[in-house]
Amino acid sequence: MQRRWRERGMATGAQELPADDPRQVLGNRRMTLPQYGVVAICVLVNMIDGYDILAISLAGASLREAWGLSDAALGTLLAMHLVGMAVGALSVSPVADQWGRRPAILTCLILMSVGMAAAALADGYATMVAARLLTGVGIGGMTSTVGMIALEYASFRRREFSASVVASAYPVGTMIGAAVAASALQGFDWRAIFWVGAALSAVVFPIALIGLPDSVDFLLNRQPKGALEKTNRVLRRMAIPEIAKLPPKPEGSKSAVLLEIKQPMHVRELLKLFLAHALNMFAWYFILQWGPVLVSEASASPTASATYQNWFSIGGVIGGMTSGFLCGVIGVKRMMWFTMLAMAALIALFGQFATDVSMLWLLAPFIGAALFGSATANWLTIAYAFPPQLRATGLGFATTAGRVGAVGGPFVGGLLLNTRETGVLELGGASIPLTLSIAGVCLVMAVPAVLSASTFTFARRMEPLRK
Repeated sequence: MQRRWRERGMATGAQELPADDPRQVLGNRRMTLPQYGVVAICVLVNMIDGYDILAISLAGASLREAWGLSDAALGTLLAMHLVGMAVGALSVSPVADQWGRRPAILTCLILMSVGMAAAALADGYATMVAARLLTGVGIGGMTSTVGMIALEYASFRRREFSASVVASAYPVGTMIGAAVAASALQGFDWRAIFWVGAALSAVVFPIALIGLPDSVDFLLNRQPKGALEKTNRVLRRMAIPEIAKLPPKPEGSKSAVLLEIKQPMHVRELLKLFLAHALNMFAWYFILQWGPVLVSEASASPTASATYQNWFSIGGVIGGMTSGFLCGVIGVKRMMWFTMLAMAALIALFGQFATDVSMLWLLAPFIGAALFGSATANWLTIAYAFPPQLRATGLGFATTAGRVGAVGGPFVGGLLLNTRETGVLELGGASIPLTLSIAGVCLVMAVPAVLSASTFTFARRMEPLRK
């Protein structure tokens, strides 16, 4: 079954490929063991992402007690690795489209391992901020590349599901983090959480170095130096006939990624996705980062957040994979709407039961399913908005705007939650009389999820057509 790509209502660099093109052969055949191997390595890498992101939330209650942090100060610390993620997504994603997915992923693994080790050695607030910034750079670059290489090595029938399997590795990482946190906070201290994260990245690095090839899509669309030799080396590994010469580059493509992404048709799409993803991440990261902290507060026990996070992660795995499968059945847009509305409703419900730990544990898997189901649908929405040679850059730039929301969510959430004690909202040097309950804060933070869905629905769509 042949497959071609088009974009509705707008010309792009997409092209119809002949049946013997390696990209068509790779996509049209059944998945083979080498293809599954690439997806499996991407799953391992994204699992480390999930662990590293949640590490600060799991250690948050202990850090607040050890260093005497206010809600506002802890909210700032929770947001710091998200600032780094914005830098990483913006700087590493063009590298992945210009020089390759593989070198970008390996560099990010090194940054993540060094950042987690630095966090474990942190002796104060400023050092921890710097460590989380460095870790975030690695995570941010990884987010826009690791799922992309899995998608590009999957068969056409399994692309959405493969992307969702990689995305679902993130909550598996948080489950590992919850287990480590429960042991560390009982028998050791919060530093053990970060030491384990550093070790995990260090172990996965040689696996990726040996087992992860670069993307055929990248090699044939971007055609870097030595592209023919590199492509044939990958094709031999994938048991696909070698090629005698490189195919023509996609129409409209340019030698430099940044020159190509600056074309007006791509800039318009980026601006739309900037807004949509920023609103999404504002709500998403508020409940992701503050949920465990508020559970610990309600239970007066730092280990209660580990139980909550475990159930949250189980729901995330199921929700992410189910969403990916259903995206291929009923369509990405329908799943985006369903999961985003569910996320908004569940954030509001969390606030209503904020003092009932048993109820929060019951809600946890549903919250996880909604968050990671929406992450899968939104990631696919962004990825399909760009031609292959710009996918990583488009994702990286769009998710950079998302990181602005991701930073803003925990930060603004911390400011609003702080009004419970102070009766004042401190905003830009101004003191505004305001007192909000946890329920009120959660209701406010749920609204951006609905606004995000309303914006994502207008995203451009490059979709696969079969004949």
